[in-house]
Amino acid sequence: MKKVFTGVLALMMILSLAACAGTNGDQKVRVKCPACGYEFEAPTE
Repeated sequence: MKKVFTGVLALMMILSLAACAGTNGDQKVRVKCPACGYEFEAPTE
């Protein structure tokens, strides 16, 4: 049972790292101001 838990935990860690690495920083993010409704592109870091 301990090996199964360790395997599942390792798989979850690998998948979470793959999700972070798969994002592309070149994409523009559209943001909408909740107060006035103005939409703009957020600056990328």
